[in-house]
Amino acid sequence: MNNCTEIAEPELGRDGLDAQESDHQTSLAKRFEGALAHCKVETECLDNRLWDELPERERTARLIGAMGSQSKAARYRDCYVNAIPVDCPACLEKYFSRYSCTLRYCEHCGQWHFSRLMRKYREPISKLIAEGRRRGKTLAMLTFTIRAYDRMPERDEPRRLLQLVRKLFRALGLPDKEWGCIFAVETGHELAVKHPGRKAEGWNLHVHALYYGPYLNWSDGIQRWKELTAGQGQGFYIKQCPSWRRDPERAVRRALVHHFGYILKPAAVTAERIAALEVLFSGIRRVHALGLFYRLPKSETPIPGPRCPKCGHALPLNLRAWHKSERVPVSELEAEGRRDWRAVKRELGRALAFGGRAP
Repeated sequence: MNNCTEIAEPELGRDGLDAQESDHQTSLAKRFEGALAHCKVETECLDNRLWDELPERERTARLIGAMGSQSKAARYRDCYVNAIPVDCPACLEKYFSRYSCTLRYCEHCGQWHFSRLMRKYREPISKLIAEGRRRGKTLAMLTFTIRAYDRMPERDEPRRLLQLVRKLFRALGLPDKEWGCIFAVETGHELAVKHPGRKAEGWNLHVHALYYGPYLNWSDGIQRWKELTAGQGQGFYIKQCPSWRRDPERAVRRALVHHFGYILKPAAVTAERIAALEVLFSGIRRVHALGLFYRLPKSETPIPGPRCPKCGHALPLNLRAWHKSERVPVSELEAEGRRDWRAVKRELGRALAFGGRAP
């Protein structure tokens, strides 16, 4: 028997559907638990299905929407299952391009964010180090940790941690124009892989950084870190990048692959955790730069635009497609005889690489 009329809207907080004053006193973890409970009841009532029977991406989208981000939920739901039609103006071939939601914890869009960050930082940092004076300096990966949470953190806690890292670098008194750093805030993985006996469920905020500059004093750094965090600072780790003096380009590339690998592969496996991470970091810029790495010159390598795989003419394609009306289900476009232009490009490249003829 359905009880749809008895379903009540959850208390979702400042960014949710109900922005009452009492929500300001409710933790983000409680609001997320309320939204999850509401989604489960709604699914059983309206869809006549159990919550776990829904596809994972649909569960994530519903939770994001229940927490007040309806636009993000729609984008996440459409990612890679909808597409944008495009015709080549030269050879008149009919293609489509799969829609990308660009959410940071989307399994399809992680590679896009990873490539964007690598393109932004790898070449300028490598060039800066290779052309600069390296005596008395180091290229190192730093990690800042604080006491783990036993619940989902509040939204202001990642921002607070980023501010504390900025304050630490100012407190170290490093000489101007002699150092640079990029850093990003992360959470622990949902699965207890490295620490099987942990109790924090992976909600341990920490910061990974790539630092270039004068050698750092570990004992001074850990002491200042504990002072800034009022005793919550658990660790300050320094690991010099191997062989960075001999081959700075390779060292920077390897360090950034490790650094941005957390963005490429989110620290989550369940739909609920992916939604929780998207809600937690909503509106928060995760990657920051200081010193010499702030406002780096843009990479000289041009970004190629979409081109027809067969004739090479530029495709008039809007890759973002913000309006939902621009997105069409892939099944409908394939029924029209259209093909994914990226898939066609891969097929042509594979055929030519093995000495065959292009299809």
